[in-house]
Amino acid sequence: MLEHVVVSGGGIAGTALALALRTAGIAVTVVEARPADHGEGAVVRLNPNAMDALRAVHAHQPVIARSFPLVRTERINPDGSRMGYSLGADPSSQRGLPRVMHWPVLASVLREQALERGAVFRHGSRVVDAEVGAKTALSLADGSRVGGDVLVGADGANSMVRGKIDPDGPEPERLGTRTVYGYASEPGCEPPPPEVMRSYVGAKAFFAATRDSHSGGCFWFTSLRAPVPRGEDQPQDPDALRAEMGELFAGDATIAPTVIGNSERVLSFDDHALPSVPRWHTDRAIIIGDALHVAPPASEQGAAMALEDGVQLARCLRDHPTPAAALAAFERMRRDRVEAVVAAGRMGTSRAHHRPLARRLRTLSTKTKRHFTWQRTPPMGGGWAYDHHIDWPESTA
Repeated sequence: MLEHVVVSGGGIAGTALALALRTAGIAVTVVEARPADHGEGAVVRLNPNAMDALRAVHAHQPVIARSFPLVRTERINPDGSRMGYSLGADPSSQRGLPRVMHWPVLASVLREQALERGAVFRHGSRVVDAEVGAKTALSLADGSRVGGDVLVGADGANSMVRGKIDPDGPEPERLGTRTVYGYASEPGCEPPPPEVMRSYVGAKAFFAATRDSHSGGCFWFTSLRAPVPRGEDQPQDPDALRAEMGELFAGDATIAPTVIGNSERVLSFDDHALPSVPRWHTDRAIIIGDALHVAPPASEQGAAMALEDGVQLARCLRDHPTPAAALAAFERMRRDRVEAVVAAGRMGTSRAHHRPLARRLRTLSTKTKRHFTWQRTPPMGGGWAYDHHIDWPESTA
């Protein structure tokens, strides 16, 4: 019988898995190098499929309490006129609207619930090796080992566990773009109305911003071409990033220069994609989350896919007689979906960096749609990606 799962990585995927495993009555230990209160991370959008995954394990209400809804997104021309808009999701759906929150807050809320249900977390423990054969265990920097019946690598895009499962497997592909996130508790100007994400078209880049309904602060992000990669060990320098972003948006007649100048938190990440991993698992070890499928930020599904992975893997481990059968079932259940999400994200990243002529043509198309169609039927985000549903009681066997 499956008694204990050990998880390398305490991000969204690993913590969601721990929460779901305890809901299924399976013991779990999560090993994470960072302290529990590290506070790092950007703004997270949880689309209706993410909230569905949380609802499956009765973890949605604490997330709702610490987040705010996103009713609609708007695209604003340089002259201040609205180019287009879309609703965040179908307002009549029981799945609800997308939710927005700070990444560390989401991680904290999930961890609190997992701990309440009996999960064990070992923060400040750096993994130096992983055993993924007939026996599974993590070797830690302090010389100790943590073993289990199943080992799960939720250890991010540069996953050690992925390399152990398939030493010849692919690595995430850099897309040549970089996403920059920021937060201003006192933006110094009037940010977008609550529950609205506005994307301002600037001379050199777009600037997307939304108001935190809880604090009144302003979350923002942008994307820029970055042919030279940022060093993996290069420390984040908020002052340098703030100056770089200030120069990028200088002269734009939008809120961007003011909000950036008042931002106390600025982070940047090179965009990557990991579209397909040939080998997901051994008989007793598997990868999930960014270790398995790196979705570009344009997909707006990174956190959602991590949550879905954790809940679905827990269901499979609950329902199948052997770890090998459970891990194979998880791959059958998930492969087509996650690869399609990553592909959609890559397409979105490409569109965000269209050349000026392509942007003008897209603007013309958008105005035509708005004139003839949107007045009668407002567009809604989501489609097939939002429609995913997890039926927790239903067996996966």
